[in-house]
Amino acid sequence: NVLIMKKIFIYISVFIAVVAVCSTTATAQEGVRMRLGYNTGMPVGSFRDFMGKNSFRGYNGEISFPLNEQLRIGLGVQSNDYYEKFPRAVYDTKDGMVSAVVTNSILTTPILVKANYDLNKKSVVRPYVGLGAGFNLITYRHYLGEFAENKSAFKPAVSAEAGVNIPFNKNTRAAGINAGAHFNYMPFNYKGINNLNSWGLHLGLYFPLG
Repeated sequence: NVLIMKKIFIYISVFIAVVAVCSTTATAQEGVRMRLGYNTGMPVGSFRDFMGKNSFRGYNGEISFPLNEQLRIGLGVQSNDYYEKFPRAVYDTKDGMVSAVVTNSILTTPILVKANYDLNKKSVVRPYVGLGAGFNLITYRHYLGEFAENKSAFKPAVSAEAGVNIPFNKNTRAAGINAGAHFNYMPFNYKGINNLNSWGLHLGLYFPLG
């Protein structure tokens, strides 16, 4: 709703202002960086009981600012579209027995404030660990034949990741390949689903802005 969107706008605006002030101490070589990539999503826990299919339709993006040689903070977004279709079967509903095809669809889009820490500041290939916290935009759809049930939700989310940054140029290290794994903790309580937790792999590129 409008109130939620206003809160998101305020939080993001305050975060960008704080990061912009902090990043003025960083060197030009480190700079502001963008990361874009592809990611998978594998449901776990009660989410796996509801959604038996993994998501191979995902993307991620992140803008980060350096605080020092090893620590970067930024704002990231990740999205995964989960979809599973079941063969036609007979279901018992409040209106009687119905022969139908059931389809489940869930879209998760966590928007997170993130911090990434390089484990080694001297090596060319930089292994890192990262944490993120923010909010998850959820779209739930359940189809029983032509009858659809839709629900949208706005819930907290926490993410952890580990990976490596492999630069194209070992001297500047300004751009390169990013690869790693991540885990998302995403509460959601609806229709027997207690959470939308997942893990996955990601692969993409990072490059300087400006």
